[in-house]
Amino acid sequence: MEVTMHVVDVAGHALAVVERDGTHDPATGRALTGSWLWDSSLVLASHLARLRVDELRGATVLELGAGSTGLPGIAAVACLGAARCVLTDVAGPLLPGLRANAAANGLDASRADVRELRWGDRLELEPEEEERVVGVVLMSDVFYDPEDMPAMAATLRGMWRDGVTVGWAASEVRDGVRECMDVLRDHGVDVAEVHRVVQPLLRDPDQSAVFAVYRLSLRQQETTSTHQLF
Repeated sequence: MEVTMHVVDVAGHALAVVERDGTHDPATGRALTGSWLWDSSLVLASHLARLRVDELRGATVLELGAGSTGLPGIAAVACLGAARCVLTDVAGPLLPGLRANAAANGLDASRADVRELRWGDRLELEPEEEERVVGVVLMSDVFYDPEDMPAMAATLRGMWRDGVTVGWAASEVRDGVRECMDVLRDHGVDVAEVHRVVQPLLRDPDQSAVFAVYRLSLRQQETTSTHQLF
């Protein structure tokens, strides 16, 4: 496995990103692309830094589909004022990478909690966590398979607290993104584009792509009446 260290700037802070190229799913042998630093994660972190989003201050931040880098969630705590992040992805080789990236930026387990979470599931809560609510949900480059969107919507509904929780996402603008958003809307999750930018690709600076940042909200009638606490 090849390990590469990147340093990226977010709000004037240099953040370390440990990228484990060659991470594979032990069950299928397929390369796990979640082990790479994706452009949309930097687009999202940079956008939130530029806006100085008040919702992050003192918040518990949950990142869905964080891969092994977790840049938006880590940036939220390390330099954007959040109190704590919970970095989630499927179990396996990605989770140790998340812990390594949190540690590389000086975040211990009390400030960067790494957990397994498959879309469609809810997180298991410890008794001492029952007073915590998810203030901000972050996602980057997760709009790629419309068939996964109903499960994602179910996970969002399970943790959303009306009037408290907000969501932000970023994605490269490509085929399939609009269809993913249509499915989310059909399941009660509204997605509104708030920013669009063209920038060079991290892996191929001679090429550029279009990226968009989105604001997510749940329709009031879709918000769970028994709020999932964190």
